[in-house]
Amino acid sequence: MEIESYEPQDIRAALDAFIQTTSMEDALQVIDQHPSLLEDQADLLLSSIIVSAHKEGHELTAQALNERRDFIRSVRQERS
Repeated sequence: MEIESYEPQDIRAALDAFIQTTSMEDALQVIDQHPSLLEDQADLLLSSIIVSAHKEGHELTAQALNERRDFIRSVRQERS
């Protein structure tokens, strides 16, 4: 099995595309296009964005991002 390496800006761009989706089908399509979203680096980056949203008092945003992180984690678990 080959281990892929992703640049942080690539993961950020993939996360931005994922966050902007409006349906589960679109979200899955973005994950298929950007498998880096299923990697630990993406999870850590999304977690840090969620923490920042909490710190800035954006609770609804943090909650929505947390739900999206849970979705990615469920897809990751299904595919592993």
